[in-house]
Amino acid sequence: MSLKSEAHNVTLPAGGGLNVPRMLVCAVLLAALLPVPRAWAQGSGPRLVDRIVAIVDEEAILQSDLDREVELYKLEKEYAGETIPVDSPDVRREMLDRLIESKLVIAAAKQADMTVDEEAIEESVQEKIDQFIEHFGSLDNLRRELNRSGMTLDDYRARMKSQLRDQQYLRLVVGKFIRPNIEVLENEVRDYYLAHLDEMPAEPDSLTIANILVPVQPSVEVRQRIQAKVVEIKAALESGRSFADVAREFSEGPNAKRGGIVGVVAPGDLFDPNLDRAVFALSIAEISDPVVSSMGVHLVRLDSVQDDGRRAISQIFMPIEVAQEDIDSAQIEIDAARTRILNGEAFGLVAAEVSGDPVSAGNGGVLGTFHLEDLSTQFQEALAEAEVGEVTEPVLTPAGWYIFQIQDRIIGHMYTYEELNDNLRQLVEGQKIEKALAEYVEGLKKQFFIDEKS
Repeated sequence: MSLKSEAHNVTLPAGGGLNVPRMLVCAVLLAALLPVPRAWAQGSGPRLVDRIVAIVDEEAILQSDLDREVELYKLEKEYAGETIPVDSPDVRREMLDRLIESKLVIAAAKQADMTVDEEAIEESVQEKIDQFIEHFGSLDNLRRELNRSGMTLDDYRARMKSQLRDQQYLRLVVGKFIRPNIEVLENEVRDYYLAHLDEMPAEPDSLTIANILVPVQPSVEVRQRIQAKVVEIKAALESGRSFADVAREFSEGPNAKRGGIVGVVAPGDLFDPNLDRAVFALSIAEISDPVVSSMGVHLVRLDSVQDDGRRAISQIFMPIEVAQEDIDSAQIEIDAARTRILNGEAFGLVAAEVSGDPVSAGNGGVLGTFHLEDLSTQFQEALAEAEVGEVTEPVLTPAGWYIFQIQDRIIGHMYTYEELNDNLRQLVEGQKIEKALAEYVEGLKKQFFIDEKS
């Protein structure tokens, strides 16, 4: 269970908490995108479409439900980096138990006259579908993506409604029958902290960094080829052809076949600040001038603006290809800049003269203050052992050659018990709820009718 403190941005260890995924939540997060059984989607003719494997109270568990749960279990293991288990009788037994537990919780909720908010569920499902439509560019594109998994839009809608309904029932049952009986004492929270000291999170080192970037420039021939292609693209757009049509013909990006559709982005989502600035300066249906990034050249179209300010965009992309001699030429320049600093010139003055980083060059090369773990692996390796004032060896990245100087380092520290108290209390409470919920479900097995079919 992962908990975050707004005050300290703390993530606690996964040692406990309410194990809702065992009951329901994994199904909500993963099952909605799993293929339905092929029998649902293939031709006609007499055949077995589905069968009942168990009945809990008045709720049936179908073979397709069990098959889906087995697939979920495999995905859980795969995401955790574990070996994917075979479809063994033991796995199917465990998955059937999960489904029975879920149905028992629903039966208890209905017996207590609990009702879920169907309107809210419908709104949540529609919101999710709208997000997929934005991602894939149109309703027709979404339908095609679903059909590839043997699923219709109605199948997906029904599955999501069922999963969200089950999740609401679980929350209602926990809130009425479990949580009111849970008490967490201060000594229990402190005991947990002391027993898991080695697992407690720490505030990492913070570094204030300055940098100099020498981009690796492509050869004249490569630049001329890209410039000629940009002229062709602009001519095609000016002739009245749609952006999507031109993207399918000219773009060399992974989304070319989809008409260049990238999806919805928020400020800071894009990997390059030049791209970010270009996207958020566009009006709807406007196409940017060519934007050069570390990856290539982009022509970006603003397709729509969401209520929350995010933007749906498409692009035509042309990669920039560089040769080894281009890399070597840039290395000579970065080595020369580093030598000047080691010989006594101020880092900021050299950065202002040499650096190709548009974000930091005008500020004496200063990038800002970062947690070391938030930087890329390459940058972490270069900066981990560097002292304040030291200039690192050059680092080659897709953007070009970098050198760094650490201007300040704040040593991290272990979070105290007081800083973690609220999060620890929630975690201990979650463990107690999980245990009480398991005992509660065992009691339901004696209260409600359960009929497992052979």
